Amino acid sequence: MSQSVTSHGIQIQEPPVDFQVSEHFQGIYLFHRWELFPGVWTDGPKDINFHLDKMNFPSDLRGKRVLDIAPWNGFFSFECIRRGAKEVVSFGPEDPLETGYEQTRSLLGIQNCRWEKGSIYDLSPEKFGQFDVILFLGLIYHLRHPLYALDRVYDVLVDGGTMYCDTPYIDHAVFDQTIPEHERLAHLLAQQVSSRIPMTYFTPGSETGDPYNWFMPNFACFRAWITSSGFDVFHEANNGENWGYVVSQKGVRPFEEGLEGFNRNAPKA
Repeated sequence: MSQSVTSHGIQIQEPPVDFQVSEHFQGIYLFHRWELFPGVWTDGPKDINFHLDKMNFPSDLRGKRVLDIAPWNGFFSFECIRRGAKEVVSFGPEDPLETGYEQTRSLLGIQNCRWEKGSIYDLSPEKFGQFDVILFLGLIYHLRHPLYALDRVYDVLVDGGTMYCDTPYIDHAVFDQTIPEHERLAHLLAQQVSSRIPMTYFTPGSETGDPYNWFMPNFACFRAWITSSGFDVFHEANNGENWGYVVSQKGVRPFEEGLEGFNRNAPKA
């Protein structure tokens, strides 16, 4: 049995003898930077601790049931286990063997964290129950139906539960790479005014360099998506550039469920 140290009151193993991150994750794209073992880090562009700190994420999750949507490598999920979560469901459409999730779960000996394969649009309390904490990170701008996705998240969050959500936002950046350089400053100046109004940039192709981007909001729109879906925002932040965070509690939906585009009080022609 390998020696262990304590972090956040949770036992964390020391690495196996001669362990190499590159060998363990050979052929796997590491998107997340995370301390796998004490002093042993994975190398990825999205730093787990940086983003959690920006969201004031709790260091103690004891007794909490957590849903991590679109977990990829799974390091956000495993960090929740490290912080004492009683159960974590990692939910996404990928094969967890191809993302390195299962290899890491086995390496760390984690039992109370599992991958469920599926689409966010298929989330339901009947199938998955409800969760105290939901991580909805790095995904909303990749979705064709962001509001419908928020409806599904709302349904599987307990009353008063907490949702953590983030996205790139367009207030201080021009993500469309097809816009000529000499026009970019004009767009940025215009956004200083338009950012006061909830607006989103729709990208139907590869304009941003990623064909899986669909809606990239300004921060006002991002926040409005969340509040209009029945969540009460209590913390918001950004990374100082073009990435924003909203933390919210499940509240009361400001619309009647089951209605879509129908206003019974509208004046008749």
